[in-house]
Amino acid sequence: MRIAGIVLSIFAITGCDVLFPMTAAKICEEHAEFCADLNPDGWCLAEKSRIIKHRYTYQQSPSELLDYYLLEDFEKYKVCINNAAQIEHIVQVEKQTKRRQAAVNAERELNRLVRKTRHSKEPHLLLYHWSRFGRKDALEHFLVLEKQGKLNTPSLQLGLASYYVKFDLEKAKRALYQALSLYTKDDDIDTEIFISLSTINLKQENSPDAYVWAYVAREFKVANISLGDIKLALPTSTDIEQLENKAQRLIDDIEDRVFTL
Repeated sequence: MRIAGIVLSIFAITGCDVLFPMTAAKICEEHAEFCADLNPDGWCLAEKSRIIKHRYTYQQSPSELLDYYLLEDFEKYKVCINNAAQIEHIVQVEKQTKRRQAAVNAERELNRLVRKTRHSKEPHLLLYHWSRFGRKDALEHFLVLEKQGKLNTPSLQLGLASYYVKFDLEKAKRALYQALSLYTKDDDIDTEIFISLSTINLKQENSPDAYVWAYVAREFKVANISLGDIKLALPTSTDIEQLENKAQRLIDDIEDRVFTL
C-alpha cells in the first residue's frame, strides 16, 4: 500500500516557508557563519537557501519547530550534495573537494540535530524520531498528543494515518480526511492522500469510493492512475456518472480548501 511510504514523504512537502526579510545571499553577506559549512558553488541552491533562511530565523527566534525544519532541510541537502560530490570536475578539482566536504558537514549537522531533538515533545519532532528511527517512546508521546487534539496540521495527520493503516483502516481514513480539511491556500496538497484513500477503500471492498478517490487523484495529475482496473470491481448496477459527479464535488472542495469530514 502506497500509504506506507507517506510518512517518509510528508517531510518533503510540508516544510515551513517563512516570509524572510532577506535573501539567502544577503544573509550570507551579513552572517557568513550560516553559510560557511555549505558548498560555495551553484549546486543545491534551493536546499542551501532554505537552510540559510531557517538558520537566520532561528537566530532571531529559536524554536523546536525550526529545529524540525532544519532537520528536513539537511536531509534534502544531504541527498543533493552527495549526488553533486560524485560528479567528476576534471578542470576544477577544488570544487569537487569542497562539495565532498560539504557532504561531510551535512552529515555531521544532521546527526547533531538528531541528538539535540531526541527528547523533544514537539509533535513534528516526535513523528520524525518515530518514522526515521522507530522510537516507540516518541510514538507513545505522539499518540498522547492525538488524544489531546494537538495534531492540527496536515503532516501530523498524515503521520497518524501511516500508523493506523497497519491495523485500523477506518482510523487511517479519518486521519487522511482530517489532513485534507486542514490544508490552507498556502499549502501544497500531498496528492498521495488520494491514492491512499482509494487503496484503503479497495481493501475494505468499497469499490465505489475507491473509484471516486482514484478519479480525484487523476484530476490532480497523479501519475499511473488506472480507473479501468477499479471499474472492473464495481457492481454492475453502479452509476459511473454519479460517482464522477461526487468526485468532482470533492475536487472543488479540496481546491477551495473547504473540505470537511
